[in-house]
Amino acid sequence: MFIPICVGHLDNWAIRVGQGTHSSDCLSCDHTCTFYASDRQLPGMEPIAIGSTDEPHSDGWRHNIQQCCEDGSGNGWNHEFVFYAYLEPTPGTIPFACGHADNEDGGWKYRISENTDFAGDKGWEHDFVFYAPSHNPQSLVPISIGYNDNDWTYKARQGVTCQHDSWKHSFSFLALNEWMEGTIPVAVGYAGEGEEHRSRVSQGENAGTSGWDHDFVFHIFEEEKPGTIPICIGHADFSAGGWKYCVSKGEDAGGSGWEHDFHGYVYPMEEESNGTLPLSVGYESEYWCTLVRQGERLEEEGFDHSFSFYGLQSKAPGAIPVSIGDAGSPGDNYRSRVENGDDAGTSGWEHNFTFYAYDEQLPGTEPYGVGHADNEAGGWKYRIVQQEDGGGNGWMHDFTFYAYPSQEE
Repeated sequence: MFIPICVGHLDNWAIRVGQGTHSSDCLSCDHTCTFYASDRQLPGMEPIAIGSTDEPHSDGWRHNIQQCCEDGSGNGWNHEFVFYAYLEPTPGTIPFACGHADNEDGGWKYRISENTDFAGDKGWEHDFVFYAPSHNPQSLVPISIGYNDNDWTYKARQGVTCQHDSWKHSFSFLALNEWMEGTIPVAVGYAGEGEEHRSRVSQGENAGTSGWDHDFVFHIFEEEKPGTIPICIGHADFSAGGWKYCVSKGEDAGGSGWEHDFHGYVYPMEEESNGTLPLSVGYESEYWCTLVRQGERLEEEGFDHSFSFYGLQSKAPGAIPVSIGDAGSPGDNYRSRVENGDDAGTSGWEHNFTFYAYDEQLPGTEPYGVGHADNEAGGWKYRIVQQEDGGGNGWMHDFTFYAYPSQEE
């Protein structure tokens, strides 16, 4: 779904744009930047067309960029390809400013500038801004950090929260689950049981030495990238013997008895960016109507809690809106509607809230199928099940979304 788009430039800063990760590999010019765009239109995205003039790889070969357009041809330009990006700021993206100027050999030349919303300086005329991730969203995995304040041990796990048993959630972030240029591997291991359980976090591919069991690996940037935040790792002596490790925001994990080990940069997963929203699903046993609420556990009278998951609070690359509406009233045909879109308040339903989820499986997510059926008390009823198909046993499948599972057992 997401494809790498590389931008390069000639000596006069006219751009070349191609599908690939680095301009020197496919455009035969100096590299400017790389971003990731969708190869199909997702909610909130608009088409952006690329055209070219002159023979490929010749001295005069250059490209244009056209907003809200699927054809980059015209006035001497030949159409090359289309990608889809946001035209408004969106969590998980950075701005790319586009402009044009007179070309020294006639016609126009174009520019794309990374992490800025203005391309109208130094003789250029600003055209528009689009927003795209500088990383591949399909290669990111959520990592959560928790702590046990009995002995200030830390836990790192794949998932959006560490709130579980004696562990208190500290923060979450998004890291790459595969190597890319400029990243280093970080290995997570574990040791101990019960109150002595703790995670090891160290550079490298293996955290399974010196009495630790290896768990998983993620990758962080060595240097700051647009949209990233720093995290730091340190260690200290553990009261029961051996070491314990800590993971914090910032560049220095030293102090208060901790020794700093290393730091790197990851993508935030906070309320102001790609924050998650806990959602709970329950049902009543008379008509098997489903109720969906915000929160870790559904506590509505007359409904049994079934399961919980985490959706996104706001629009993000690759995510679709999923809306929840209600009908009936407590004790009288009360139930929720689950709609693929941003409005669940039609056909007699009252819109309640909207969250965002992925329409393709990303690392760390699981499938949730949505279906509907005739309600015995009138109208329709909906359900969410923990599988891709929301149909079967009298239910008709509607759609599938992918979200982050909770830790509940």
